[in-house]
Amino acid sequence: MSGIINFIKWVLIIIGAITVYYGVSLQINYGVTNKIISEMVSPKLHPDAMSKVYMPMTNTLLDTGDITMASIVRVKVADDVSNADVEEAMESIATAEGIRSVGMLPLSEMVELQTGEKQRFLKIYQYCSPRTAMTMVDHSDAFSAYLPCRIALIEAQDGQRWLYTLDMNAMIYGGAPLPDSLLEKALEVQRVMTAIQNGGAEGDF
Repeated sequence: MSGIINFIKWVLIIIGAITVYYGVSLQINYGVTNKIISEMVSPKLHPDAMSKVYMPMTNTLLDTGDITMASIVRVKVADDVSNADVEEAMESIATAEGIRSVGMLPLSEMVELQTGEKQRFLKIYQYCSPRTAMTMVDHSDAFSAYLPCRIALIEAQDGQRWLYTLDMNAMIYGGAPLPDSLLEKALEVQRVMTAIQNGGAEGDF
C-alpha cells in the first residue's frame, strides 16, 4: 500500500514540475502566465470562450498549420448547383432576411482580364445590416474590421467548390460577454449569414 502511495506522490511531483516548467516558459517567452492565472481567478471572458472559440481554433490550427482555416466556416457546394444558382440563392435569401447585398468582387474574372489566363473561380459577396453595424462599432471600433460580412465562393485546386465566411463565434464569444442588446443583434446576423451560406451551397431559395 505504501508503495502505491509513494508512486502517486511521485506522479504528482512530476506533474507539478511539468506545470511549473511550462508556466515559467510561458511567462519568459510570452509574459502571459500572470494573465492566465488572473483570468482563472477572476474571469473576464465569455464562459463559452474556450469551448466555442479558442479550443476549436487551436485544434484546427494544430491539425492544419493554417491560422486562416482556424478562423472560418466553410460549406461544400453541391455538385449539381451552378455558380449562378449559388449567387441567385444567396441574393434571394439575403433579400428575404432583410440584409443588404452591398456589392461583389469577381476576383478571378478581374485577374483573367488582366492576364489573359484562365483562373479558378473566386468571387466575394458582401452583406451588411447598417444599423446593426453601427451598433457593433459603437461598442468597439475594432468591429469595423469585420464589416461588411463576406462570403467567398471559390473553386478549390481539386475542382470542389466551397463557400467560406468568417467564424463569427470569435466576435460573439471570444471576449468579454457582449451587452444583451448587442448579443441579440450579433446572433441574428450570424443566423442570417449561416442561412445565406447554407442556402447558397444547396441552391435553395
